[in-house]
Amino acid sequence: MSEDKRRDLRDMLDELDKYFEGFEKDIEDAVKNSIFGADKQFKPFIAGFSFNLGPEGKPSVQLFGNNPVRRDGFRAPINEQLIDDKNGLLRLILEMPGVEKDDIKVEATEDTAVVTAEKEDRHYRAELALKAQVRPDSGKAEYKNGMLEISFSLKDKANKGFRRVDVV
Repeated sequence: MSEDKRRDLRDMLDELDKYFEGFEKDIEDAVKNSIFGADKQFKPFIAGFSFNLGPEGKPSVQLFGNNPVRRDGFRAPINEQLIDDKNGLLRLILEMPGVEKDDIKVEATEDTAVVTAEKEDRHYRAELALKAQVRPDSGKAEYKNGMLEISFSLKDKANKGFRRVDVV
């Protein structure tokens, strides 16, 4: 291959590299503007998913982090629900680093729990459909090292109530 043809090929490849670099920047800017708005300052965006297999082998996928659809700034924390049939408990475990126990609010009914926490730039909100019906007045919550664990007694009789759970 002659030297002129190699130079032409290198020039063409350099031009393609410049085109793709510009294209990548345009896509990055479009994503930032669609999620945060053109007038807002860019902040870290946290998002991910958790994949688990249930006891029956049924897969479950859970999304966590910032929700690009909701613009209120709340993140969905990673959470897990564990049923302890032996002790008659439903345990909720939520990962919410960067807040204090006084910043956390837990509200529950027999089939749902809503957990919110706000401190400075940390805003968490989880609206959970519980895997089993519980007695909301039995709720006990403990927060240590960014992990919130809430335990409810499983429901054994009709008690359609609502109760706020104190975090200790």
